Amino acid sequence: MSRSLRERLAAVGRATLAATVLAGALAAPAAHAQQSRPAHTDVVPIAWDRFTAGLPSDDQAERARAILLNTNRYALQTWFPTKYGSQTGDYLDLGGTAEGNIRPPSSEALALATSLATGAYDEQVTGYPAEHAREVAVRILTSIAYRHKANHENGWGTGWQSALWAFNAAFAGWLLWDHLPPADQERLARMVRAEADAFLYYQVPYYQDETGRVITPGDSKAEENAWNAAFLNLAVSMMPNHPNRAVWQDKALELMISAYSRPSDLQNPTKINGKPVKDWLNGSNIFDDGTLVNHNRIHPDYFTSIANSVGAPLAYGLAGLPTPRAAFFNADIVYDALVDHVFTAPPYAAPGGTIYVRGQDGGASADIYYPQGNDWGTSRQMHFLLLDTLAATFGFDHLASVPGREWARAHAERALQMQSRFPDGRTYGPPSEDTYSGREEWVALLAARTYLTHWLDHNADLAVTNRAFPVTPRDYPGATITLDAAGNYPRGMATPLSLTVRSGSEVPLMDVSVELSLPAGWSAVPTGGLPSTVAPGATASASWLITPGPSVSEERAELRAIVSYRHYGLVRQLDTTAYVAVPPGRNLALNAPVTASSALRPTSTGDKAVDGGFSDDSRWVSAEDDPAPVLTIHLGRMAHIGSVYVYSGYQRTNHDLTSVLVDFTVEVHTDAGWQQVASVVDNTQHKVVLSDLDVRGDQVRLSISDPSRNPIDVARVFEVEVYEAVA
Repeated sequence: MSRSLRERLAAVGRATLAATVLAGALAAPAAHAQQSRPAHTDVVPIAWDRFTAGLPSDDQAERARAILLNTNRYALQTWFPTKYGSQTGDYLDLGGTAEGNIRPPSSEALALATSLATGAYDEQVTGYPAEHAREVAVRILTSIAYRHKANHENGWGTGWQSALWAFNAAFAGWLLWDHLPPADQERLARMVRAEADAFLYYQVPYYQDETGRVITPGDSKAEENAWNAAFLNLAVSMMPNHPNRAVWQDKALELMISAYSRPSDLQNPTKINGKPVKDWLNGSNIFDDGTLVNHNRIHPDYFTSIANSVGAPLAYGLAGLPTPRAAFFNADIVYDALVDHVFTAPPYAAPGGTIYVRGQDGGASADIYYPQGNDWGTSRQMHFLLLDTLAATFGFDHLASVPGREWARAHAERALQMQSRFPDGRTYGPPSEDTYSGREEWVALLAARTYLTHWLDHNADLAVTNRAFPVTPRDYPGATITLDAAGNYPRGMATPLSLTVRSGSEVPLMDVSVELSLPAGWSAVPTGGLPSTVAPGATASASWLITPGPSVSEERAELRAIVSYRHYGLVRQLDTTAYVAVPPGRNLALNAPVTASSALRPTSTGDKAVDGGFSDDSRWVSAEDDPAPVLTIHLGRMAHIGSVYVYSGYQRTNHDLTSVLVDFTVEVHTDAGWQQVASVVDNTQHKVVLSDLDVRGDQVRLSISDPSRNPIDVARVFEVEVYEAVA
C-alpha cells in the first residue's frame, strides 16, 4: 500500500475537505459541566478494527520485525530483570528524574507495546508469553506516568527533552490503552496534557537568526524542535477534542517547519499548512546544502533526527487523521545530503566522500562516513534504518541517487548481524560501538518505530493534508491559575490556602467557579470567593482555611484546585496541585529561642535547628571538641507535647550512616523538673520520630552522647520539631 510523497500530496485536495468537516465537529463548544472533567476522557483510543491487513510479509518488514523481537528478548531476559527485577511495589522506583532514569525505560515500553499491539510479538523468539511482556510494558509506562510532575510531588517533566521521554511512554500507553487501569489512564492523560501545555506560549529556538548570526554555536536546534513536534503530533492525535488542540497543532507545525529550515527558506514563498514557509520562520537550523552542525561538528547522527518530524504519520495514521504536509518539510534535502553530498578531504577527515558509503558495486552498504568524527561510537545503524524506511515509505528519497529501500536493507542486515552475536538479542558489544548509556534501549525504540512504519503502511492508506490549521485568541486558555499553599498544614489546625486567577484574555472570563479537592478527613471554610466574571487582564482570588482532621495519618498531602470558566463561549478548566506537609500539630520549636553547647562555625549555630530550613547550610553543627553536644529549646510556655521529630545528617551525601546522630536522648522540662521521654541508640535514620510522648513542659533538651560515626565527629542537626498534642 506504499505510495510516494508526491502521490500522497496529490491527494491533498480530497483529504483537505474531509479534514475540514472533522475540524468543525471537533470545535463544537464543550458541555457546561462544573465538575472537574477527568483528563482521560479527552483521549480517543485507537480503533484497531480499522487495521485488518495483518502483518506485512515483505523481506524488509520481516527484517525490521526480527530486529524488534531481538530487542524484546533482551528487554525481558536481561534488561528488566537486572534493572528492576527486585522491585515489588505497584510502581517502579526509576532512580531519579533525569534523562538516564526516564528515557531508557520509556523506550523499552514503546518497543514492547509496538510488538504487542501490532501482533508482531513472538514468544518463541523472546522466551516469554505475551501476557508477561504486556505486564512488563504496562508496569514501566504506568510507573513513568505515575512519577511525572502532573501526578507526583517532585516528579519529572515539562523541561528540556522531557517531551521526548513523554512521547515514548505516552505512545506506549496509547497502544496498550485498553490494558491500563482507569487510574493509570488518568495519570497518563494528565502527563500528556501537562507536557503539551508547556508549549502553549513556547518560543521556538534556532541555530541562526534571520540575519545569519549564529545564536547557539555548534548546537543546531534541529533535533530538539523535531522531537518536541513529535510529541505535539502525538498529543493532538490522542486528544483530538481537547480545548487546547488547535494551539498544540499550530506549535507542532511551526516546530516541524523550523526544525530543518535553511537560511534560504526565510524567503521561501511556498505555502505549507496555511502560511508561506517564510512566515513560519524566525531563523534557520541547517545549512542550504542540507547539512547541519551538532556537538560542534558536521554530525550525521543528527541529520537522522528529522525522523521525529517525518514519523508524524505514525500518530496521525493510528488516529485516522491526515498528516500535515509540514512533517515532510526539507526531508528530501536532508536525506539527499546523507546519500549524495560529497565531503572533500581535507579539510574533512580522510578519505572523504559521502556519509552513506557505497560498496564496490556502487550500491548501498551499511558503512557510515563521519566527516568530522563521531563522539557516539562507530557502529550505530538503527537511526539510519528508521530514516531509510520512512524515506522509502513516503517517497522523500526521490533526490537520492540510491533509493532508501536499498540503504534500509543494508542497515537492517548489519543490525541483525550485530544482534546475532549475543544469545539475549542485545545489539552492542564493546563500549566503543556506542558510548551512549541507554544504547540498547535506544535501539529498541528505533526498531519499534521502524516496524510500526512498515505495519501501518501495510494496514492504512496514510493521507497528507496541506490545509490550514488556523489559531485564534479563543483557542488559548485565556487565564492562568496559582495555588498559594502553606508549607505545613498541621493536623487539627486551620491554615490559610488561596487561589489566584490571572486573565490573559481580551474578553471577560465568564461563569468563573472553583472546585477544591482535599484528602479524606480534611475540611475547608471559605474566607473569600471568586467573582463570577473576571475582566480582561485582571486578577481575582479565592481563599479558605484548611484543616486536616486530628485523625489524619498521612505526612504529605495533595491539595488540588480546578477552576472552570467560559471563554469565547467555550467552557474551559484549569487545574493546579500543591503538595504540602502534614505535621501532627503546631510546631512549638519553630523560631523559638535556643541554647546550644557549641557551634562549629558562626554560620552553624543552634538557631539553625529551629528555623524550618532543611538545607546543608541550615543546620546546627556542634564543635569538634564538644563530645556530648546539647541543644535546649525554650518554648516560652507550658504546652502539651505530643511528639518530637529529629532530623540529622548531611544532605550532600544522602544522609549516609556516618553523618546522622548515633545515640541521643530527649528530655522535657516539666513542673517536676527535667524528665527523659525518649532514648535512641545506634540510630541510622535521617529522620527520627518520637511519638505518643503525652507530657507537659516548657523546654525540650536534645542531649547527644554519640554525635556521629564520621572522623569529623560532630552533631549535624537540620531541625528539631516539637509538636503540640492535638486535642
